Amino acid sequence: MSEGYMEKALLKLAKQLNAYDEASLTELWNKYEAEVANFEPTRKWEEAAVVFGMIQAVRLKNQLFNYHWAQTAGPESMSPRPDFIPGKGEEELFGSKPKGSGGGSAGSSKGNKVIRLQPRKDS
Repeated sequence: MSEGYMEKALLKLAKQLNAYDEASLTELWNKYEAEVANFEPTRKWEEAAVVFGMIQAVRLKNQLFNYHWAQTAGPESMSPRPDFIPGKGEEELFGSKPKGSGGGSAGSSKGNKVIRLQPRKDS
């Protein structure tokens, strides 16, 4: 596959995925998290892992968007949304630590961090 074709295909997938609301995708989070946690060396497991990754990507994109939007809206809106709780390892990405956090980091090498996203407590 040429890089141009692959990039077009990925951008098409991104546009389609971005058209769904996070709440609808979050409903599927538990299902795919369970499928990925139960490893099987099958094509079905691989596809479930990709779906799970895409759901995670949309959630991260929304969190980043909300964080940066709050920064541009002024000092009164600088605190994160009440339902925005950075997951373990995300505190450095968003420049703050969650309340009650021990302050650990998910990754130790500079520039390479694995960010663990978890479902919201209210979902």
